[in-house]
Amino acid sequence: MPYIYEEFIINSPTKAYVFLMQNLNLNIADAQRYINKGKVWYKGKVLQEKTKILSDCVQVLVFKPDSIGLKPLFENEDFAIFNKPPKMLIHPKGRFHHHSFIDEVRAYLGNVANLTHRIDKETSGLVLVGKHKKSIVELGLMFLNNSIKKEYLALTRANNRIQHTKFNCFSLSLPLATQEKGGDLCVRSVYKKSASSHKKLKFKNAQSDFEMLGILDFNDEKLEQLTKYKINGDSEILSKNSKFLLLKVRPKTGRTHQIRVHLQALGIPILGDPLYGAKDKHSREYLDSEFIPKEMESKNTLSDEKRLEYFGATRLMLHAYGLQFHYKGKCYYFKSIENFDINKSIF
Repeated sequence: MPYIYEEFIINSPTKAYVFLMQNLNLNIADAQRYINKGKVWYKGKVLQEKTKILSDCVQVLVFKPDSIGLKPLFENEDFAIFNKPPKMLIHPKGRFHHHSFIDEVRAYLGNVANLTHRIDKETSGLVLVGKHKKSIVELGLMFLNNSIKKEYLALTRANNRIQHTKFNCFSLSLPLATQEKGGDLCVRSVYKKSASSHKKLKFKNAQSDFEMLGILDFNDEKLEQLTKYKINGDSEILSKNSKFLLLKVRPKTGRTHQIRVHLQALGIPILGDPLYGAKDKHSREYLDSEFIPKEMESKNTLSDEKRLEYFGATRLMLHAYGLQFHYKGKCYYFKSIENFDINKSIF
């Protein structure tokens, strides 16, 4: 449970911002920002005066990691690479006590560590974490400037048009926009269908490069072996008895749900996607199960059986597979298919 109010006993009168600096290991700017955000309670009220002299006791909203023991795949003095499991929140929902990926990061690396980018809760795969403020800012800017190359694996239904195409690689440029908050299914991003559509929304260019790795047939006994070879660059062709399409995706921009929307627009939504390619009523049921307090989760979380019935798989079959970048004169290239098991049990 990440955010809790912790009570501190004050042994001698101390200015509020000084107290936070001493007890939470903050610099003066962060301590003042802590107070500005209403995270300090004193004598039953939100503390607003930064130089207020505190005595007796004070309640402070602090982050307490609740870890399941996730460890990085790689780390050095500046950053760490984690492999996030599917269905794990990337960060807490407001002040609800939900477990999230940030719990794992800070339980292992301390409270100074932070994300340099994000992936969806439903998506599994590689996440780059900065270990100190300088690397967090620098690596974060590299993501914003598209200096870090990202690769994803996606599994979709293989329609007839895709099966018979002569092109293994193609690009899609399709402007996307996020919807205003408060509307029905407003968490969905939308693509520009025509000049007159969604006049009030601000569309931004979104480009993705796709490479078809193979058509998968789960009746093929060699599927697992061939899939692993193909992902790692082997040219061997998979079974022609098609059911599913395995794609490698390289997003050139970083719009919300970009890969998911692009594949929906192509008519091949990602297996297990609860928002794109799903019936509206099923997406609403999924969203209703997501935005609830932790203590109600056991009764309201959408079961694997319903996910399979509604969305075609028990999880979103999208995986952040690769990260490539230069930092401090070194070239790094990380790849992992861990947490992206393709087997019959999830379909």
